[in-house]
Amino acid sequence: MTEGADEAVEPGGAPRIGLVGGWSFSAAMFNPLLGYRSDASFDVYDWHSFAQTWLAPCGQATGLSPDAGPGVWLGWSLGGGLLLEALARDRIRPKRLILISATPRFLAEAGWPGVSRAEWRALRQAARRQPQAAAQAFRRRFSLGDADAFPVENSADVVGLDWLADIDARGLLASTSVPIEVWLAADDPLIPAGWADSLPLSPAVTVRRLSRPGHGALFACWAELADRLA
Repeated sequence: MTEGADEAVEPGGAPRIGLVGGWSFSAAMFNPLLGYRSDASFDVYDWHSFAQTWLAPCGQATGLSPDAGPGVWLGWSLGGGLLLEALARDRIRPKRLILISATPRFLAEAGWPGVSRAEWRALRQAARRQPQAAAQAFRRRFSLGDADAFPVENSADVVGLDWLADIDARGLLASTSVPIEVWLAADDPLIPAGWADSLPLSPAVTVRRLSRPGHGALFACWAELADRLA
């Protein structure tokens, strides 16, 4: 497992796989997937380290060119949104994206399903006051893994919530030529599966359904995702 490697393929020609986690989770959330695909080469990021590496503001170059990244990227929740933002900014040039329980626009608008700005603001205020408690409450509410695990380093930073409010990649998904798989779950209170029906998607975008419900469906579908990565 590597972080921030500088070649897009392994010596044998197989593409590396980049993984980007969601808000309040460390990169260790992907450990079960690494076990299923022990033969693969992974670059594993929490959302914060990915944003710092691949979405640094102009003038704060990381030394990584868009072609230096993995050939395949997979992002869950906020991680998926950040991958879309990096693609829109030409910070990554993948051969394939896999977005799990992610959306091009997190906040609800007229005619667009999503989380209300009031609910987002309440979470942001809680995270600013007490990041650990806010992360634990967030995990309990949406049944996301171990609710009592302390969020590692900056994974519960309010900057991640600001990214959720700012990203709008709907135009990208309507026009992209990059193959993108969007995996959505039924009964997800954070990422409504119906958003895919509210947008004219590019022919390069494929929508698939996870076999488990809820925003935490990923945590019960590692084998399913490992098969897709194969």
